[in-house]
Amino acid sequence: MLKVASTFEQDWVPSAAELLQTDKADVSTARRNSRSKCIGIAHLKRAALVLCVAIPFTNFTVNGIAQAQDHEQVLQSLLGDAAAAQSRGDFNAAAESYREATELEPAVPEFWANLGLMYHEAGRSADAVQSFKQAIHLNSALYVPQLFLGIEYLKTQKPDAALPLLETATRLNPQDPLAELSLGKAYAMLNRSDHAANAFWKALRLAPNDGSAWLGLGAAYLQQVDNDARLMTSTYNDSPYASLRAAETFSDEGKLVEAENAYKAAIASASPAPCAHAEFGITLLREKKIVEAREQFATESRSKSHCGLATLGIAVAEAAEGHPDVAFKALASIAADDAGFIQSNLHLFHDSLSDDHARSLADLARNHQSAGDLSIDLGSVIEEAFLANTPPTTGIDEDRTSQTTKAPLPADVEPFYAAGKYGDCDQALKPALEKLDSAQQQLLALCSFYTGDFLTTSKVAERQKASPTTLARGLYWETKADQELAIAALTRADEIDPNSSRMHMLTGDVFRQKRRWSDAEAEYRKALAVDPTSRGARLSVAIVLFTELKTDEALKIANSLLTEVPEDPEANLLAGEILVQEHKFEEAEPYLSKCKNLDPDLIPRLHVLLGQVYAATNRISGAISEYKLGLSNDVDGSIHYQLARLYEKSGDKDAAAEEIRISQQLRKRWDDQAHTAIEQLSTDTSRQ
Repeated sequence: MLKVASTFEQDWVPSAAELLQTDKADVSTARRNSRSKCIGIAHLKRAALVLCVAIPFTNFTVNGIAQAQDHEQVLQSLLGDAAAAQSRGDFNAAAESYREATELEPAVPEFWANLGLMYHEAGRSADAVQSFKQAIHLNSALYVPQLFLGIEYLKTQKPDAALPLLETATRLNPQDPLAELSLGKAYAMLNRSDHAANAFWKALRLAPNDGSAWLGLGAAYLQQVDNDARLMTSTYNDSPYASLRAAETFSDEGKLVEAENAYKAAIASASPAPCAHAEFGITLLREKKIVEAREQFATESRSKSHCGLATLGIAVAEAAEGHPDVAFKALASIAADDAGFIQSNLHLFHDSLSDDHARSLADLARNHQSAGDLSIDLGSVIEEAFLANTPPTTGIDEDRTSQTTKAPLPADVEPFYAAGKYGDCDQALKPALEKLDSAQQQLLALCSFYTGDFLTTSKVAERQKASPTTLARGLYWETKADQELAIAALTRADEIDPNSSRMHMLTGDVFRQKRRWSDAEAEYRKALAVDPTSRGARLSVAIVLFTELKTDEALKIANSLLTEVPEDPEANLLAGEILVQEHKFEEAEPYLSKCKNLDPDLIPRLHVLLGQVYAATNRISGAISEYKLGLSNDVDGSIHYQLARLYEKSGDKDAAAEEIRISQQLRKRWDDQAHTAIEQLSTDTSRQ
């Protein structure tokens, strides 16, 4: 699961504090003027921080003027010292001056807030927390202590404590992108990815070129895709939408043999999802099975689903068979109806055409472009779809989606969809999104996605998920739309800040998921080059090294992490697993015993490792218990086999026989998958 990092890299460029240079006759005026100012924070990477100090003085009496003058002079001197120390970056000295100011005027919340800020910049988190708490106790309406106390809690992995503070901060100052950015990170840490995306969007409206906000937004969308995928495969696995999404995922990864098998399962449903036959046809075209592909496109057309992918597939099939003129005519007609559709979907047919066929089609389109026959640069669209190494990236146009209002229901828009005018259908339906029934929601999901308006698709999916009858459908559309939105957001983040440590981390995660170990290691090392102190990057490097069987270096990194934080569960798990692999079971156990706060996804693996340790040290009953807790990780029957051996040792022959039976079933399934993988390798080699 992808998680948004909780640390903040802050480049604070402080300015001198604004001091009140007044004589005693101007004290009341100074108090009024200073109270009219606020302690404001702009984004710490974008602007300087100006500390606006509001100073309430004690009420004067005729007999106390001299004492008040002395009090004021001392206070002004302390504030001057604080400003000077701050301007030279000596935050500890500035903190000491503010601390003394709080002793003179302990009831002034602004002094406590400024003291907390100095502690924050000096890295004295515990002191900063106490100062911000005192400021809030004195005046809960102050913005800065609410914001920065929340930030301090995020730094110490306490998102539950941070959340109410950051929500308050965004209400107190809705114009500061840092507050929304921090709120988004809190939601992401709590795995509330939909709320996180909303907060990051608010931050981007205030600061459109903030790379951290784009990065957070992309990570939030990926997190939502992951959450939805888990729910689909665990609870709604029998839905035709779950089957179709699985097939699409294989296709996206280039696993065409597996995709073909998954599509066969998807279309075998009594009520296949819309476009299932057409998408199956696309996979067949990519496998150069043109006759079979045409059959699927024809089946989709007969179903009256009005799926534009079938029409697009027939056009590409013509090009694959060497009929560029016929193919171009069909593509030009599709583009005339909806340019967004062909721009967003033609890349699905990548590697369906030979390079020669693709270039011939692109050249033909450019000739017609020169003659003024086309409204879009169809030649470039064709080249990007068939000849580029990566699919085209669609930008995020929030203004395009912001038209959603409580408008009246439109007239019948089904003809737009049937005619392949998805953009017109999208524009007609989305203003009335809140009033659409389930059938209209599905129509809008189809139209918005196929015209490339993924934000609207995501919004429709949220509403579909709210109803049990359309929840599986909503999960399907949300995973598709949010995946596209994530790619667009991360691409924008990379354009703004290509050397971001977190950008390299996310790229490394993608490579690791694709089992491209050396590429993943390279990205994680780039992240370390940017931020050598990043624990996440160091741990990721160690994990990849372990996967590459470079166990000595991996264990060295894990131990260095544990020297800093002995209770780090992930580093302990890695160290323990390395030692188990080396059959150093007694050395591994202390590490594994410190993994109590692991991510839930890793807990079954922990139990399996403990089972191995207990079995190797002749603790049979304990090993059986641990292996049972790790059975969800048994994809090839090996854990059930180990259980069978343990039951046999303990004299329970019936239980041993049952575990052997299950192990053999899982092993057969694993062998079948391995055979499929070999077929896929052959397909990939032929295609290359």
